[in-house]
Amino acid sequence: MTEPDKKTQARMPAPVHQWLTDRAKTNDRSMNAELVRILKAEMAKEATQTQHA
Repeated sequence: MTEPDKKTQARMPAPVHQWLTDRAKTNDRSMNAELVRILKAEMAKEATQTQHA
C-alpha cells in the first residue's frame, strides 16, 4: 500500500520561481510536476553518490 501524496508549501526567491516557471513551461509540465522531477533526480543522484562513497 502506498502512502498518499503530501501537500506542502515552499517559499523561494522571485528569480528561482521565474526559473522554475520557465522550465516547467519548456518541459510542458506544471510547476509542481517540474519541481517533483527535479527533486527526484537529486534524490537519485544522492543515492548513487552514497553507494559509491
